[in-house]
Amino acid sequence: MEDHPMKKKTLTTLLLCTALAVTPWFSAVAAPMTQQQVTRLVDDTIKPLLEKQHIPGMAVAVLYQGQPQFFNYGVAETEHQRAVTQHTLFELGSVSKTFTGVAAGVAIQTGLINLNDRVAQHCPELNGAQWQKITLLNLATYTAGGLPLQLPDEVTDTSSLQHYFQQWQPQWPAGTMRNYSNASIGLFGALAVKNSGLSFADYLNTSVFQPLKLTRTFITVPPSAQADYAWGYKDGQPVRVTPGMLAAEAYGVKSSTGDLVKYMQANINPASISSDNKELAKAIVSAQTRYYRVGNMYQGLGWEMVNWPISPDEVIAGSGNDIALHAWPATALKAPQSAVASSWVHKTGSTNGFGAYIAFIPEKQLGIVMLANKNYPNPQRVAAAWQILQGLDESKQEDAGDKTAFCHPH
Repeated sequence: MEDHPMKKKTLTTLLLCTALAVTPWFSAVAAPMTQQQVTRLVDDTIKPLLEKQHIPGMAVAVLYQGQPQFFNYGVAETEHQRAVTQHTLFELGSVSKTFTGVAAGVAIQTGLINLNDRVAQHCPELNGAQWQKITLLNLATYTAGGLPLQLPDEVTDTSSLQHYFQQWQPQWPAGTMRNYSNASIGLFGALAVKNSGLSFADYLNTSVFQPLKLTRTFITVPPSAQADYAWGYKDGQPVRVTPGMLAAEAYGVKSSTGDLVKYMQANINPASISSDNKELAKAIVSAQTRYYRVGNMYQGLGWEMVNWPISPDEVIAGSGNDIALHAWPATALKAPQSAVASSWVHKTGSTNGFGAYIAFIPEKQLGIVMLANKNYPNPQRVAAAWQILQGLDESKQEDAGDKTAFCHPH
């Protein structure tokens, strides 16, 4: 059910007041923060969140002054009380979609696909009338016309998957509505790498994971890394994801803050990638390119962006379930806009037992990764990330009174 606008605004205000009230001490600091100050900022933001949401464990990484800093809380599993570390593996859920976007960017750079290709060019089985005007870009940006958030339960193999897509009928013309969909970006990822001759997992590993030295990032966690794989928790019970069709492409990545901060650094500064991987650097830019606008949000390939600066309540309100669970009017940019440095670039991700969030501001060289072994509300994640990144932004020199102005009633 869609929240009432006043209810959403009240929730946003409460989230901001809670977050901003705990750390007024840093707001007048213009010089770079000390390690002790950074630790206090992160602790004062994350510890109350863990307690309020009953989260067993969380790994946090921040990128500040060009250096990653790691903060670990609680346990990776409750039975043996194994502590969370920067090497603990968490399920990323839909943060995986950003990897799909980058991998597809490599496919673009190497000539495997063009985003304007019709779906039928890469999947002749989907040659029905309903597919004739749908492009790979439509699949990537959830604008194909109403593909669902989840595939039906009866889709369990390649044959039933093909049958489902052949029978599917759009609700809206392609390119007019954004309907967030695992099925949509999942099919996009599968078709993007089809002509490579590799499975999606293998293509992702060779084109993205290995070049970025993400040695603790997997679709399938190998036996050698099982000891670091956290258990997620739902209703107090341990759970892990049960992969379905197109899981690898839509929600299947597992990773650690140690690896994700490297991934975030590459996304903030693609030029830092080795000259041997020019295609990957360009692919990262492709994934952050703005293709469609939905309200104040711009849709990339996996990544979502808003212009920076922006008010925190706008970012937080835009992260609620009503955005993911409802269709929204979408406007194609006349010409896709290449990655904009003055952006809040982010993605939430969830599985039944895990909640992930990554956000960064390229212009500020600031970023944060938050990985938890419980699925908790997206607005809480965004509010916490906002509080931490605002505190780290040394160019902000407002006094505490200016900060708390965000808590004023609207």
